Amino acid sequence: MPTRKPALLRAVFVAITGILAVGVAGCAAVTAPSDRATHLSSGGRHSCTPGSSVQLDGQSGSFVISGECGVITVHGDGLTVRLERAASLAVEGQSASITVEDRVGSAMIKGNGISLTADSIGSVQITGQSNSITAPALGSVMVQGDHNAVRTHLKPSDYRVTGQDDTLTLE
Repeated sequence: MPTRKPALLRAVFVAITGILAVGVAGCAAVTAPSDRATHLSSGGRHSCTPGSSVQLDGQSGSFVISGECGVITVHGDGLTVRLERAASLAVEGQSASITVEDRVGSAMIKGNGISLTADSIGSVQITGQSNSITAPALGSVMVQGDHNAVRTHLKPSDYRVTGQDDTLTLE
């Protein structure tokens, strides 16, 4: 009988440890992330700290974002956005104008009539109609939609198109 007691104690210890681990993991899942996105909805200025996220929403607003941002999310129609640089950029809407003074690691454009200008873009994915991308340095490009225009100095490393009347112009 003495040999059963240590085995039973070990089993209880493992069970309690497992329950505590699940409980701690559950607490971690509901803990708010330390990097919450700054949300701007009526236009204005914001300065990013390195890696910080910014969410821009609205209709016909104008935003100026300085610094090295992590993720920039733009959602709305008729927005004008000027920013320094971002690790990634996601734009969804209609008739938006986005100007990046420096570089964007990756960009995802969903909508119609969106214009994106940057010094360099690592990769860009375009879904929609009549969008325009201009960047002297451009990595990979994926286009889904019609009447989209891509302008760059050198041929992108990868260029895939699904749609009609899309153009790639090497300047």
